[in-house]
Amino acid sequence: MESFGKIREQVYELTGFVNVQEIREGYSDERKYLLTPHGDEKYLLRITEPANEDIIQRKRAEFDVIRNLRRYSDKIPDAKYFGISKDNDLCFMILSFIEGVNAEQCLPDFCDDMQNMIGVSAGKELKKMHSLKAPAWYQGWYETKKRKYAYYLRALRECNLKTEGIDLDAIITYVESGMDLMKNVESSFQHDDFHPGNIIVNNEEFGGVIDFNRYGWGDPVHEFYKTAHFSRSVSVPFSVGQIDGYTGGNVSKEFWKKYSFYAAMSIVPDMVWSYRYSVRTGTTEQIQRSQKRIQLIVCDHDGFEQEIPLWYEEYRDAGNFSSGPSL
Repeated sequence: MESFGKIREQVYELTGFVNVQEIREGYSDERKYLLTPHGDEKYLLRITEPANEDIIQRKRAEFDVIRNLRRYSDKIPDAKYFGISKDNDLCFMILSFIEGVNAEQCLPDFCDDMQNMIGVSAGKELKKMHSLKAPAWYQGWYETKKRKYAYYLRALRECNLKTEGIDLDAIITYVESGMDLMKNVESSFQHDDFHPGNIIVNNEEFGGVIDFNRYGWGDPVHEFYKTAHFSRSVSVPFSVGQIDGYTGGNVSKEFWKKYSFYAAMSIVPDMVWSYRYSVRTGTTEQIQRSQKRIQLIVCDHDGFEQEIPLWYEEYRDAGNFSSGPSL
């Protein structure tokens, strides 16, 4: 807890904590701590170290975005304080702590209807968060995402990675043919990591959303590529509910066209990230997980011959419809 020691006095003055517990979940390089003060309210402390001027500016912007999002949603943490250590070596933010259990852990224990209802609530809340529009300085989604995808394509060739069981060239061609779908988009806030691992369930109901450190701006539909990558493997009923809750139960052809496009577009970055993570950690576990994810995504879309994923159609064909309030 060396990092925490540098700001212990500052944090105590702000929160009056009486107990500190480190949180080790997640892939973030940030250090996270649960602070318990006198009274009922708990805090989440996030520490970023080292923190040069650029990092401090980026983390302060993240803090401000979380604060602005509270105008649209009360199911996200309340941004309390932002600070810098006295030696300027790290920065930190203090957020309200959302009580509950990680949805990735608890969803499989619930009945399908309950999973679906939690997904509906999550989708509705995501829609609220997308009410925060991109700032004036933002360059635009088409230019930003196209440039980023080109970067990952170059990186993939440098890694010389192969994917068994799929035609990667055909997927790349499919993505390149759909680039115009990103034009003329009204860019909004993107959580960019919206899946059960970052959703909290409290008393068997949707409790809130956490971990905004990957936020960005762009096409709201892009948010759903994590449904293809992670959510559907944790819970199909939740994933169907999230889509139906977001769209009001009327999923347009345009939505599915973009959903399929972004699912395909995410494959190359996933391969590169997994490879780099494996190099950094000296393990191959993430590469193996990436291979399974990609094969499943391709199967879900029948080699991207169809835009609506098979799991969504199968859930609906079985007579299952999203629960909860009228959509």
